[in-house]
Amino acid sequence: MATIKEKFQQLKKQGKKAFIAYVPFGFPSLQHTKDILLTLQDAGVDIIELGIPFSDPVADGPVIQEAASLALKNGANTKNLFVTLNKIKKDIKVPLALMTYYNPVFRFGVESFFKSMNCAGVSGILTVDLPIDEASEYLKKAKKHKIETVFFITPVTPLLRAKKIITAGRGFIYYISVTGTTGVREISYEALSSHIKQLKKNTKLPICVGFGVHTKEQFTNICKFSDGAIIGSAIVKFIKENHRKRDFLARLKKYVKSLRGNN
Repeated sequence: MATIKEKFQQLKKQGKKAFIAYVPFGFPSLQHTKDILLTLQDAGVDIIELGIPFSDPVADGPVIQEAASLALKNGANTKNLFVTLNKIKKDIKVPLALMTYYNPVFRFGVESFFKSMNCAGVSGILTVDLPIDEASEYLKKAKKHKIETVFFITPVTPLLRAKKIITAGRGFIYYISVTGTTGVREISYEALSSHIKQLKKNTKLPICVGFGVHTKEQFTNICKFSDGAIIGSAIVKFIKENHRKRDFLARLKKYVKSLRGNN
């Protein structure tokens, strides 16, 4: 399994941008996880963000909140996450990143969490609610276990703070396109492009855009000035509406491929 850094190096050589897909672990059921991850891989997704469902998801919009709530009822806890990932790690070739809140990491034990990630073949982690000012021990443990730490920058992050975040980042920078929660949004490309160009003057890390990206057109436009984009809510909504259908995985593959288009 390639690391996130290696994947971006590969994409750069190919002149391509990263298509990153987000799905919650355990949605619509624990049993679906393997098939969904392999289908995303087969559809040409470059990196998969696997969300750890949490009971108080302050950054998640209604679609992902509903999915996470169902996943928790299905038993999508951290222990089951690592059991599942260890069973399928030989089949997953694209980099995997866990998207989480700090509480599940803290409760599991930071050292144990990163060690388990490494054993399960997970490349990186995005912890939504961990401020960079309080991440020193987290960063130390991540480095020890060779886990890439992805941090968030928003449209209202001051440049000085953004520089501090960039210094701690590994793999890529997750640029949040709009203030607020995840979900379907209209995106101002002009403002977005301006912010990312400014950030690129201060880092060689790839910068990918998430929150609100839900169509092929948006993905294409964003990739003109960024290194890739993350699509989550749209995929989760598609899974919710189609997982009971007989040809669900074929439908999912076709849908995900359509989001990327020729990019």
